[in-house]
Amino acid sequence: PARPSAAARRESNSDSAAAEEIAKASRVGRGSLRFQGPTSLGAMPPPGATATAGSMSLSQSRGAHPTLRMNSFLRSTDAGYQHAEAPQQGDRFIRKMATYGHVRPSVSFTSEPRVTRPMKEHCAVDMSNLPTTFMDPRGEDKEGSLSYPQPPKEIDDSFIKLYENHSLMLPSERYKEHLHMKKAEKQWREDRANLFLYRKRMNVLERHYPGGVTGLDGPLHPNTQLYAERRQHFVNQEERKATHGTGRLDHLHHQRRADDATAARMYGSDPNLLRSQDICMQRKCVDPEQHPVRFIDTHERLFPSYSPEWDPQRAAAIRSHDVRGKTHNIISGTDNHIELKVAQRWDMPPLPGMPNIASHPGYVPP
Repeated sequence: PARPSAAARRESNSDSAAAEEIAKASRVGRGSLRFQGPTSLGAMPPPGATATAGSMSLSQSRGAHPTLRMNSFLRSTDAGYQHAEAPQQGDRFIRKMATYGHVRPSVSFTSEPRVTRPMKEHCAVDMSNLPTTFMDPRGEDKEGSLSYPQPPKEIDDSFIKLYENHSLMLPSERYKEHLHMKKAEKQWREDRANLFLYRKRMNVLERHYPGGVTGLDGPLHPNTQLYAERRQHFVNQEERKATHGTGRLDHLHHQRRADDATAARMYGSDPNLLRSQDICMQRKCVDPEQHPVRFIDTHERLFPSYSPEWDPQRAAAIRSHDVRGKTHNIISGTDNHIELKVAQRWDMPPLPGMPNIASHPGYVPP
């Protein structure tokens, strides 16, 4: 056999040396393998060569906001966040939609221009399912002339039971029964054909002429018979739209309403309002009857002319608690009402200069 060359011997020696180092590291346990020089297993690549797109995006956005770092990481690693179309080169702009997740652009985006559609006189904000305008009644004589006769509500098929009549009968009786069955069957076939024809005609009107027959009949005619159900549907629809429109108008008025002082209406004129009522803020109670404490004199508050020792209202409330709200005597059943009054005072009148004479209940001036 031919001897191996010197290069082959050196390569085999390096492989055996590398295998010995790996076996030594496995016996020792956790350790680091250091290969001195190039071997057949290949040299370790530099750290920058194995950097992925995600690690590069994170390293480039170091120090930025976490949301921006996450956005950059997803756009560079996840296919769902990447554009489906390759970037176009050149000096011409090609209108395309930046789709994500490999989704085709919608038809409304590619076929609808950026210019807003003009609002013309014949345009409407909402669509209508009412018939076209030339279907409206015009008061002509031929209106209402289209009519289909109503079929019978019940079709008589009692003659079928006569086929099962096997009783003994005279020839004349059997012949009379035969004539009756023949006449009843003929009438049954006519009623059945009329019913099928009426249903067919109504289906033709509903499917081919849903808006009515021009000049003859339609759901907008007030006394229609063929389109009575469809007309009732339109009437209920208009009632619902009117109710909704009224509520919507009130809601919009409430949302867009502005006070006269805020909108500067009639600026400089007398508003004829109470004190501080034209200011859009909470006002204090300045009514002497509702809040009389705000109008008490300092001297009268410190030196009251009358200090009541007994309050009839408080006494009435305490008594109602004692009798537990009953207005009758639990034994005799009679009325237990007691009128509580303050005795009239004939003593000295209030001091001179005290205006609150009315605070003396029962006081009779001399």
